[in-house]
Amino acid sequence: MALEYCYNKGCGQKFSLEDNNDSACQYHPGVPVFHDALKGWSCCPKRTTDFTEFLNIKGCTTGPHSNVKPPEPEKPEKDETDKTEVVVVEAPRHRSPMPSRQAERPSPEEPVQRLKVTFGASLRTQLEKLKIEEQSKPEVSSPDGDAQAVTIGTQCKNNACKCSYQGPESSSESCRYHPGVPIFHEGMKYWTCCQRKTSDFDNFLNQEGCEVGKHVWVKSKEQQAAEASCRVDWHQTGPIVCISIFAKTADPEKSYFEANRVKLSVYIVFNKGSSIFQRTFHLREPINLESSEVKMLGTKVEINLRKAEPFSWPSLEVPQDRPSASAQGENDDDD
Repeated sequence: MALEYCYNKGCGQKFSLEDNNDSACQYHPGVPVFHDALKGWSCCPKRTTDFTEFLNIKGCTTGPHSNVKPPEPEKPEKDETDKTEVVVVEAPRHRSPMPSRQAERPSPEEPVQRLKVTFGASLRTQLEKLKIEEQSKPEVSSPDGDAQAVTIGTQCKNNACKCSYQGPESSSESCRYHPGVPIFHEGMKYWTCCQRKTSDFDNFLNQEGCEVGKHVWVKSKEQQAAEASCRVDWHQTGPIVCISIFAKTADPEKSYFEANRVKLSVYIVFNKGSSIFQRTFHLREPINLESSEVKMLGTKVEINLRKAEPFSWPSLEVPQDRPSASAQGENDDDD
């Protein structure tokens, strides 16, 4: 029996046309909503800070499966009737000289140092409020054993996996997933592990995983804290690259930010201490450490990196196939 793929938002299951009926599918008729680091659907009230949990929010509407693929977003048509030629005359610009391509890239193994950190008033207010709430809570002993039984229908917690638990045999099946984190930048959406970029959110959600492993039906508390994902965005001006990490109520005493000229290591404890964001950025170009700083705010962390040379970076991180410092000088003429 041939199986069809369901394109309803929040479903993603395979089904047979013979078994399809008005109660076969649970899906979201609305659109995704991202606001203040919270993620959810416009059709239901549930919100979460974790992207994987967002993908696994159960549909709020029941109906039949649909094998009709959503249409690609239409590109604006060019107006061929207007043939007016526009000539733009600009004054000469004085640009800073581009860095020499023959200059050797600094080694990512250089010693690192802590970046300067400042705290916003919104974060101070939230931390004081949490401190008062914690002091007023009665001490409660936790029950023994954190093991949770896996129920039929539980979604795999790996990014982009659409499989659900149907019994012990499900654990022996292969899992295709994305080990990286989602990036939303200038209208494009992609995973850090494979960088297949798209402007359409449905296409992004339906991207098949780039690695094969085992399903994860239930995460321990330690795994939930260690693997928490946050929305990461970045933009740049002439002299500055700004990385925004949407970790709400980050703990300044437990978080740290270390860098050398081409590598940035981020460790953020947030969400009342129950979540951890940890990532290393291999920066596209060198930075000036003394003039770089971090601002910790109520809903996000802003990392402002001063460029060593004030020109536009084509990407935040160095491409994976870029040659190392020792080999770069030999291959520059081939670019």
